Amino acid sequence: MPLDQNQLLGTGCAIPSRITAVPGPAPDGGTVRVAELGPGVAVLENTGTLAAYRIPVTSGTRTVEVPVLPPGQRAGVVLDRPVVGAVTWLAPEALGGFTPVTASAVPGGIRYHSANCRALTSRGAAVLHRDPTGHLTGGDRLPPASVSCAPGDHVLPGAGAEIYPYCALGAE
Repeated sequence: MPLDQNQLLGTGCAIPSRITAVPGPAPDGGTVRVAELGPGVAVLENTGTLAAYRIPVTSGTRTVEVPVLPPGQRAGVVLDRPVVGAVTWLAPEALGGFTPVTASAVPGGIRYHSANCRALTSRGAAVLHRDPTGHLTGGDRLPPASVSCAPGDHVLPGAGAEIYPYCALGAE
């Protein structure tokens, strides 16, 4: 008998709530690299064909974990001179239809959009700021309670031009 809550409830949602794979080098030679660097912020990019999962990023004594970064996608971090740690690599199909939650600034707040079949766990968000020429100038972190990872569209208070929600598969 399956122990997946979504199967037991008959929702048919295939997004796993837990992954048991371990970190190591990407079999396809991909990596998570710092694609852009600004004062106290950076944009990471997954250069591989596999999904990067639970990506630890450190700067001095501070660590941020980017929950999931699909192939070719980018995520912002609010850290000075970040270093990417050991990544867990997964075939995109192992995520069971997971799609990244997107966010955009709208009048009165931030609009979060999730096409996922179930709510994910909010780990907050990185908000990056750019000057008129497009160069990174700084950023802020939003706490988990200020970020929606629920299915559908939700507008929450906040501001920012470039918002990267950190939505994790489960509570781990």
